[in-house]
Amino acid sequence: MKLVIHLAILSGLVLFSTASFSSNPQAEISQMLHYFADEWNGGELDSLKSHYHPDFVLISSNSVQTKKQRLDDLEMILAPGKDQGEMSIADIQVEMLGEKHAMAYGRSRLKFKDGTELGSMFSSVYVKTPFGWKAILTHE
Repeated sequence: MKLVIHLAILSGLVLFSTASFSSNPQAEISQMLHYFADEWNGGELDSLKSHYHPDFVLISSNSVQTKKQRLDDLEMILAPGKDQGEMSIADIQVEMLGEKHAMAYGRSRLKFKDGTELGSMFSSVYVKTPFGWKAILTHE
């Protein structure tokens, strides 16, 4: 009888956790972008690395970077003693491109200790993986 009760509880928890993590992809991606900004502000390089899909590409006004190049840049930017700026993300819109792909766009801002600010628009394509939504293409 105890085994039946434990199995029933476990089944309920699995169903609840599956439903709560996959019910609103737009909210998941939006929350992930805010989490990315929090991790940037905390200098959490390892956490930031997990945001990117293995095939990630970044397109900016002056370059195209692979995931490895992007991570190398992040390592340099987030080096101890450097002012990487405080990041904020706003005006996020998420559009589904099918069950496993979505596009997010919005505004990002970096505010530095000297008072200067950098702002830009971004768009990112995400793919759903067993480990959550991962950025596969970003344009900024």
